[in-house]
Amino acid sequence: MITAELYILYGFLAFMSLMLVTLVGFHIRQAFTMGRIVGELRTLTARVERLEEQMGTVREQLAEVRGLLVGMHERMDLLMRHHHDDAGRVVITPEEVAAD
Repeated sequence: MITAELYILYGFLAFMSLMLVTLVGFHIRQAFTMGRIVGELRTLTARVERLEEQMGTVREQLAEVRGLLVGMHERMDLLMRHHHDDAGRVVITPEEVAAD
């Protein structure tokens, strides 16, 4: 004959088995979630690296445009510092040299 203590032990064993199955399911779900988060972080990192490369390219182009603007500014200064002599010819005024 089966005693009440044996039923209690079987019930406890069934409860513990269900708890273990629940914990394993929880860990598997958490592993999938962590994998998805790590994948998103790697994608985000790749996007940031591409953005840094694009910013480097833009920085180089900006430096080139800045150089062109400085050159154009110097030419405009030469053009604006001219006057016409009595014969109508253009005379470019030389730059003033700072006194030592």
